[in-house]
Amino acid sequence: MPSQPEEATPPTAPRDDAPPQPQQEAPSASPFPPPPILTLTKSILRTIHAADAPAIQRAANSPGVAKYMSLRFPSPYTLDDAKFWVGYASAFTAPGRPDVLPSLAICDRATGTLLGGIGIKTREDIEAHSFEVGYWLGEDGWGKGVMSEACRAYVKWVFETYPAIIRLEAGVFEGNDASVKVLERSGFVYEGTRRKAGMKHGVVFDILVFGLLREECTW
Repeated sequence: MPSQPEEATPPTAPRDDAPPQPQQEAPSASPFPPPPILTLTKSILRTIHAADAPAIQRAANSPGVAKYMSLRFPSPYTLDDAKFWVGYASAFTAPGRPDVLPSLAICDRATGTLLGGIGIKTREDIEAHSFEVGYWLGEDGWGKGVMSEACRAYVKWVFETYPAIIRLEAGVFEGNDASVKVLERSGFVYEGTRRKAGMKHGVVFDILVFGLLREECTW
């Protein structure tokens, strides 16, 4: 089951018909794999490394994974797409802690295999204190409770690590029941529906909005 909110999706690599984008280069001198940031029962969460690109491509290159993602999540998902995303994730920082990268890989605890990813995306202007959370999980991790455990631990870590963040939110495609369960298990509150706000491949659908405030993250 794909478990990704619609909004916070990684950018695609530049395509021939796309406007120019800045080059993203991922650092590769650091040891691989990076040390865990969060060690959970089912998985470990750690920073993303340049050497992760092939594993990201394998896990993300699935129509089932892409089904509930925005159009910025490519399908098919190529190695170049993965390399671009690694570079982006290795450069994106959140306010107050430029030394800590918020985009993390979700890896199987027993084998170290990369299963998916989770991260946050900044908002702007009067909403600069509010961030969107997004995640994806390859098919090898489906049906095992991996994402529910990872998301709940991750949002707690985000609030502890980034004092400037007051609110996290996620927008979920209508029909993505798996992602709704992930967010509810992670303490998010359903706040409303943006009716017919999404359209993908000619199909119009609602987007469900979930939010979590810092003071609500009490676990």
